Amino acid sequence: MASEDPCFIGNKTTVRGQVSGKQDVVVEGRIEGHVSLQSQLTIEESGSVEADVEAAVATLKGEVRGPVVATRSAVLHATARVAGKVKAPSITIEDGARFSGEIDMDVELPAGLAPGNA
Repeated sequence: MASEDPCFIGNKTTVRGQVSGKQDVVVEGRIEGHVSLQSQLTIEESGSVEADVEAAVATLKGEVRGPVVATRSAVLHATARVAGKVKAPSITIEDGARFSGEIDMDVELPAGLAPGNA
């Protein structure tokens, strides 16, 4: 995680376009477009993101529409509403989270469990 204070996108703010950087970002408002962070993205309950998301850590408490790729982990909290593919080596979906899409943990399966082996 970034060591400096996070960047906040307030609940009355909409950002359209690309958000990128090394600083943690907390979304209480709305982002439309593309998010590419080398740190943590937190989407609060009031937050809404309609974008392609790439981050080291994705903490989802609000609404997300679009693919989410996290290089370390993704957590869908009970208040999350997510529609899209979520890809991360570690994914947690809390009871109550609403999710429609696909999960990809990109892990190596043992030979007997690999697709195509029956």
